Amino acid sequence: MLKSFGMWRSASLALLAMVLFIGAEPVAAEEAKSGAVQVEQPAEQAEGAGRLIRAETAGTHLCAGCLATIYNEGSKGSITPYGRIELDAIYSSRNNNPLDPGQFNGYATAAGKGNNATATLNPRYSVFGIRADRTDGKHSLTGVVEVDFYGQTDNAGNLPPRLRLAFVKYTNDKTSLTAGMDWTPIMSLHPDLIDFSIMGYGGNLWQRLPQITVRHQFNENIEGLVTVMRFERGLSACCGNTQTRPTTIPSGQVGGGSTNVAPFNDPVQNPYYGGRLAYTGTGNWQGSMLAASVGYRYYRSAPISGSDFQSGRDINSYLFGIEAVHPLTKNLKFSGEVAYGQAMGVEFFRFNQELNLTTGKPVRALVGWGQLSYAPSHSTSTFLVGYGFDNPNKSDMSGSTTAANIQYLSNQRMYATYVRPIWADFYFGAEFQNLWTQWTTMERFSGQQYNMSVWYNF
Repeated sequence: MLKSFGMWRSASLALLAMVLFIGAEPVAAEEAKSGAVQVEQPAEQAEGAGRLIRAETAGTHLCAGCLATIYNEGSKGSITPYGRIELDAIYSSRNNNPLDPGQFNGYATAAGKGNNATATLNPRYSVFGIRADRTDGKHSLTGVVEVDFYGQTDNAGNLPPRLRLAFVKYTNDKTSLTAGMDWTPIMSLHPDLIDFSIMGYGGNLWQRLPQITVRHQFNENIEGLVTVMRFERGLSACCGNTQTRPTTIPSGQVGGGSTNVAPFNDPVQNPYYGGRLAYTGTGNWQGSMLAASVGYRYYRSAPISGSDFQSGRDINSYLFGIEAVHPLTKNLKFSGEVAYGQAMGVEFFRFNQELNLTTGKPVRALVGWGQLSYAPSHSTSTFLVGYGFDNPNKSDMSGSTTAANIQYLSNQRMYATYVRPIWADFYFGAEFQNLWTQWTTMERFSGQQYNMSVWYNF
């Protein structure tokens, strides 16, 4: 038996040696021709847009179950780090961030009821990311991982990184597939103000969401997409929002046949399904863009606080929206969007605004914003002015008393922004915002926020 084992082992080693020889021969032959395996420098590195810190060459992988790079023959790849270092000096006239109080006055959301002025130096909008690219001329892959420091924890100046983006994008000819966490693909136009909220609660629908999105370029002017997306968490910690799901104990166990009520905090049973069709102008319409977006989601809501209705209610969430960009002159451009929908919440940076938190009724809302950007031809500076509004349907909000400090009947914002490059990718910006908010208690307040910022993009 030992002799048979020895023969089997010798045969196995010989077979392994042959496999290794066959797999290595093409690489060795190529090295013999050129002296070494050469990796062509990516265009972005040649132009100084990033550093090549890893390059892979073709090889043979013998591990059938390993998650290794096994398709790289004839392709070129690079990894590019990038980011932004930013410091914001912020003065707030009256608690201008009541809808996210854990962030102090890091950004503006509404005019708060508390008449307390605050000031801070905020480094949280600094960003670090890594981008990986690979292409063979026909197919291409892009992977991005990006973090900032707007986490929920702020203990003794400890600002932990927070995931912003983590996606891979595959492109083949005119079609691309994005899988992972990226910016909201529908209603994807955003204003250019400095404030981190990007007009959240003030007319702009935005978020960064886990998604699967397919885009297709029909021709030079028209692009369409379909997407499945959802926020990575369920209900926010507000106002008794806890879903309950009855479970029956199997017969034969202690208490068999009876029903328990198991609480959980994620009522979303379905993601959002959406689509967007965009037209980009050419010729006399160069620089113009017009897009239409739709989205829909069904889910079972959590019961309202103190209610015996344990199963919640059926919620149909939807939106219809239009985005537009148009140059008015060589130096002046308009951009903006308007949307109407029902139960638009966390997927669009409208936390706790989708339902009446007293009655549980879905809330309809009309939102929108507009911006004028002016860049004088004799200067590198840019001037912005803009206005946005978020108006929930007042009849849907009737009877709302549970979240008197969280839900509003109207939220409006105006901003004026100045941005100037200092040198290279080092910028200075200044911004003024005025916010008007009418809460469900019918109280009205106005608040001002002033930002001065410096940032370095690398």
